[in-house]
Amino acid sequence: MSKPSRDELLNELEEHLAEARRHRDADRNENARAALTQALSFAEKHFGEVSPQADKVCFALAAFHYSVSEPEAEMACLERRVRIRKADAAIPQVVEALWDVARCHGTQSRPQDAEDAYREAASICDPEVPQHLEVLVPTLRRLGSFLNDAERYAEAEKELRAALELCRKDPPAPTVESAGILMCLSESLLCLRRGAEAEPLIRAAAPVITHRSVRPTTSHGRTFYYLGNFLQHEGRHAEAERAYLQAIIQTREAERINYRNLAYVLQAAAANDLRLDRRDRAERRLRNAADHLLRKGEPHDSDVLSVRQDLVNVLVPDKAYAKAETVLQAMVEAVDHPDFTDESARERFLNNLGFVQVHLEEFPKAEANLRRALLSAGADEGCFVLKNLGLMYQKMGYVREAVSEYRKALVLFEKHHSKDHPMVGFIQQSLAELEAADA
Repeated sequence: MSKPSRDELLNELEEHLAEARRHRDADRNENARAALTQALSFAEKHFGEVSPQADKVCFALAAFHYSVSEPEAEMACLERRVRIRKADAAIPQVVEALWDVARCHGTQSRPQDAEDAYREAASICDPEVPQHLEVLVPTLRRLGSFLNDAERYAEAEKELRAALELCRKDPPAPTVESAGILMCLSESLLCLRRGAEAEPLIRAAAPVITHRSVRPTTSHGRTFYYLGNFLQHEGRHAEAERAYLQAIIQTREAERINYRNLAYVLQAAAANDLRLDRRDRAERRLRNAADHLLRKGEPHDSDVLSVRQDLVNVLVPDKAYAKAETVLQAMVEAVDHPDFTDESARERFLNNLGFVQVHLEEFPKAEANLRRALLSAGADEGCFVLKNLGLMYQKMGYVREAVSEYRKALVLFEKHHSKDHPMVGFIQQSLAELEAADA
């Protein structure tokens, strides 16, 4: 019987891999594992231990181990691919395998190993060889992005400028790669508080990055977010709105949405909306931000509470007390969680809830929450809470009780704040009105 041809062997290997995919699609993980193990043995036997076919099966195995949360086995497969390619492949193929190793180290919280892999990939490239240059530039971009994520912005700037310099060997027309480098470099500069340098770089990259043919990314969304923050700080609120809109689009439409990042963008955009007097839009964005955070977070998480507090700060000045009450009730319920220990925040939320309930004339609820707030009083001895108790009694027509609470609050405001505090004037005016009515 004749030996099978190479094409027949390749077809048989593909059938092993196809069988593994069918098992994975049907959640038959152990069957998939067996099929992949068999495929690797087949590739080693018929094509060699350092063959491209063994490389291909190792990659499929790495993906399988990732899907079933077997990080050590995943890394072993990816490192084997590097060894296979070093034995008989061109430098660009080795570099691409090192990218996968670096990403894997990063997801497994081994940042030094990830950095080492990126730097090894860069070191084996000769920038004078065109084929090497094609992978060296994206390697430096990946390294720069990695350093940005590690908040090592000055080091990231160095690597990204080197990548940008290498791009100049290409035709001058902007490319997705060079635009990506400009965006990463802009992130470094913005985080180094050099927004004026970053702004023209983003302007140059934006036509490429935002083109419909280019897939949005979380990284680009983050850069537009930082730009929006810079522009908002500069008082350029209309331009900041455009930057935040791009940040929302890039973050929301990325392949893997980071809902926490999206919430941060929406929260910052809402603050900018208030400066543009777009209060309805600010409210919508803050509600969306809270919903995004709650996809994976808990109601007592600090980020959720921060967004909801911003929402309250929109609703209360607009006298939307019923809406504010609903938000504050959720916040008060959240801080009853046993893991929540910030007593000053507990006091503030209960006090705010009591305040809006006073204006809604829900006096029994208001008093209960304000009395609870006093139990968590901090260094200022609950002076804001006492002021609200005075306001509650004043609205109820209980003059003596209102005067008593106001006077206690007045002493504490002057003790812990100053005689010029705005609340001092409010209390003095309220006391004068009460005393005049009682005369």
